Amino acid sequence: MLNTYNLKKTFKNRNESKIILNNINMSIEKGKWYSIVGPSGTGKTTLLNCLSGLLKPDEGKVCFEGVNLYELNQRELSNFRRKNIGFIFQDFKLLPHYTVLDNVMLPIIHDMDVKSLEERAKKLLNEVGIVESLYGRLPDYLSGGERQRVAIARSLIAEPKLLFCDEPTGNLDLETRNQITNLLNQIKMSGQTIIIVTHDIEVANLGDMCFYLKNGELQTMELMK
Repeated sequence: MLNTYNLKKTFKNRNESKIILNNINMSIEKGKWYSIVGPSGTGKTTLLNCLSGLLKPDEGKVCFEGVNLYELNQRELSNFRRKNIGFIFQDFKLLPHYTVLDNVMLPIIHDMDVKSLEERAKKLLNEVGIVESLYGRLPDYLSGGERQRVAIARSLIAEPKLLFCDEPTGNLDLETRNQITNLLNQIKMSGQTIIIVTHDIEVANLGDMCFYLKNGELQTMELMK
């Protein structure tokens, strides 16, 4: 589904250069959960951004179902991401002045009629455990777990083929973390492909495969089931 070939990324700071990604080769299969772990500052989020088309690597290719993402022009790449990729962030990134329902609808509000879109958004909110009484509420009046559930619903509104999660449980307490990981596992069991960056080894071990990133090198890591 997704393959990388000799992916390289270097960041320059004043007169110094630091290799963040060094000849990264990955193969992602449909319907599986992949975890990426490693020390802070080693480039896990950079790798996620390169895989999702948000950050162009210095060298190498990222191919999604045979399409080299970085051969697309900016408009083509933006459309490709919008139709194929969902993203869940640690800090939720919900728009504070929009309601729960509007936040979920926004990614594809120009792609279909409002009534059909609203029905889809409500269905997703119900599936992730957000009750109807919260649909009109602003994000600041939700708990952290509720905000992450809304963010998950938003990430799924376009029916993405691949779901990227950048520390999706990092700001949550243990009980809420477990609720969110259970929800992500249910989504994966429905056939969704998931790639998660996490510091939490327990979360990483829920996946089908785990990668360890350190000093620019990516290695497979044995899961503890």
